[in-house]
Amino acid sequence: MNNAFRNNKLAAVIASAVALQAGSVCAAELEEVTVTATKRATNLQDTPLAISAFDENVLKENHVTNIFDLRGMAPSLQIRSNGDHGVPLIFIRGQGTIDQTEAGDGGVAFYTDGVFSARAQGATAMMYDMERVEVLRGPQGTLFGRNSTAGAVSLVTAKPTDEFAGDLSATLGERNHREVRFMLNTPVTDTWALRFAGVTNQQDGETDFAAGNPFSGRDKYGTRDLSSFRASSMYRPTDNLQWFLSYEYFANQGTGDVPSTDFEDRVNDATAPGSIDLETNTIRTRLDYTFADDLTLSYIGGFTEMSQGQLYGNQYQGDIRHTVASGHSASSHELQLTNADDNRFRWTAGVYAFEEENDIRFDMLHGSWGFTPQDSATTLSSFQQPERTTDSTSAYAQGTYDITDDFRATLGLRYTHDERQDRGGRSIDCTYAHDGSPIEIGFANQADIVADGGQGCYYRQVNDMKDDWGNTTYLVRLEKDLNDEVMGYLSYATGWKSGVLQDGQNASPSNSNEHPDVAGNSKLVQQPEENSSLELGIKSSLLDNRMTLNANLFLMDYTDMQVTSAVIDPVTQESRLTKTNAGSATIQGLEFTMNYAVTDNGVLTVTGSLLDATYDDYDGQETNFNSAAGLNWNACAQGAGTTSTCANDLWDFSGNTLPNAPDVTLAVSYKHDIQLSNGAMLTPRIAMTYQDDTYLTYENRGDRPAGTYGADDPGEKDFDRQPAYAKFDASLAYASADDSWSAELYALNLTNEGIKQEIFIGGTDTAYTWAPSREAGLRFGYHF
Repeated sequence: MNNAFRNNKLAAVIASAVALQAGSVCAAELEEVTVTATKRATNLQDTPLAISAFDENVLKENHVTNIFDLRGMAPSLQIRSNGDHGVPLIFIRGQGTIDQTEAGDGGVAFYTDGVFSARAQGATAMMYDMERVEVLRGPQGTLFGRNSTAGAVSLVTAKPTDEFAGDLSATLGERNHREVRFMLNTPVTDTWALRFAGVTNQQDGETDFAAGNPFSGRDKYGTRDLSSFRASSMYRPTDNLQWFLSYEYFANQGTGDVPSTDFEDRVNDATAPGSIDLETNTIRTRLDYTFADDLTLSYIGGFTEMSQGQLYGNQYQGDIRHTVASGHSASSHELQLTNADDNRFRWTAGVYAFEEENDIRFDMLHGSWGFTPQDSATTLSSFQQPERTTDSTSAYAQGTYDITDDFRATLGLRYTHDERQDRGGRSIDCTYAHDGSPIEIGFANQADIVADGGQGCYYRQVNDMKDDWGNTTYLVRLEKDLNDEVMGYLSYATGWKSGVLQDGQNASPSNSNEHPDVAGNSKLVQQPEENSSLELGIKSSLLDNRMTLNANLFLMDYTDMQVTSAVIDPVTQESRLTKTNAGSATIQGLEFTMNYAVTDNGVLTVTGSLLDATYDDYDGQETNFNSAAGLNWNACAQGAGTTSTCANDLWDFSGNTLPNAPDVTLAVSYKHDIQLSNGAMLTPRIAMTYQDDTYLTYENRGDRPAGTYGADDPGEKDFDRQPAYAKFDASLAYASADDSWSAELYALNLTNEGIKQEIFIGGTDTAYTWAPSREAGLRFGYHF
């Protein structure tokens, strides 16, 4: 990044923050925020981590209904939607993954009430009746473990209390948006309380079928149909024992989304209607017992079952994709022992076990991949994986020692062992279509089918494989109270992300169904990635607790970074695009958050980041932009002097910016309470989110020159880049004097900014899935 450019932007941000400190001297104090990011309940301002926390009121103000709506609320947090699956792709400081399948893992660990959610589909869980949401930035390898190299998102649901209370709200908005929420909390006895909550959220999609499309008249792509219900119990028979238990159901009956070339006129000549049929059932529990010596033993457990079927067809991919059926089940168990918070040496230790099983049948109707039957449009490929498992065990310990009254040291360690296995997985190709019924394999390969002169199916790949890995992550941290208002900390932490199994090698008569251990499969396993983070931060409560100002500088190094890149096939010796460990990266930056009670009734919030996320070593394929017309985009990593392609199709992308890592982000919001003469409260609020230019792919092409895809290609500006934008939201809320009912008029994305989420290449056409357009609506609430 240009240093002068960076310094100018940094100076502007700092100047604005300093100018905002000239407020009224009669302002009210800010409320304290409690978090559990250290496995203990601590004040946010006393927690030496890069963490953002949002309670239920803040979530409502920002119209957060699911994980997607957290976009822009925390520094360095980016959330994209994988359109066709409706799955969130979460990135922190440019780290994350675009792999939403059962074969991959995210770089951001996702928890609800302390229970890990392994599949990205589970992260769509709707955020209703929440106590708070915590976003932890940077590797969390000690306390949160595997797959938290980028950070962690922790949802904490509202717990049953001993007071009878209820809440009912309804939202009506544009594009036929209808949302209904309810909550009922009721004590059963003096020691037992129950809580029930639920939500339905529906909205018409924005991507229509092209004129003459056979599926016109069906639900548009992008249609949302989500629902969830939660029942929870809290039992406290004695002062030293409590047991929390909850059941949650979640369903997604929407359509997913497909790309279009125009934000305001979204059209796709889809090859199939959109349909998602996903259901999740989850049980979570926590049992805490405190012994006489103030040691607390906790059990945190969870069990999830998910089933999904899906159908979609995107004109830019040119095929029909059908998840005939997929299943996911996972269980986790954690035993945790902690001592009292008032000890000079405070420690936490635990053991953890996680198991996951997945199965899937995924069919594709297409006319590509080298097939040449008379009716190529009915060619079928089927990926069938009846058993894909993960077993993970770990042990951890972390302790903080008060060296003096104002100086503390923390050390943490965690050892993790992961084992993955695929059993019976096969990739099947047929020269004709199937309807989802069982497939009979009658040939060894396509050549035998052609020689036979008929139709048939054969095993194209055998995917059986197994691998395991172990790793120790650690944390070292020093923290010091500089005075009564400011605490500083310096930490060094490591993270680790488990390895991944992939589709296997080509099958043949000698190594197909009868010989599942195909030579070379183990050489294509994606090995784990590791990272380390050096961080310097401050937490401050200033101006008589009217302002909190938190900031942190960080430097992160990645080794064996998991990417999708080209490798040399150990069997065929040809270049093959696959998941591999072809990259390393350096990520550095500044993050800050300020909350300022400007007056007794007004609160200003400013949050943002400056980020430099760069590949140090990345040789990959030019998968999206390689030119059939002979245009040489970049210097090759190998084979100097070639034209449109390089030796082994490898290109040097070192120095490129990571996708989803804008140099500058800034979010500013202000709300002001106005007391009316009848005792009611009127609260106007306005919020702005700014984001610098953001690349959608690792190629970082920016503008596509004319002629890249032939003489008729006019080129395109911001080809793989989302230009800088500012998005504005506004609302006006009314609360009755007795706080029994409320109403809110809101508008989201006021200026109707077109925000790209995914990119699809279709010859001279480039299409994108888009974030939601402008929406205005009205929300009513009744509280008792």
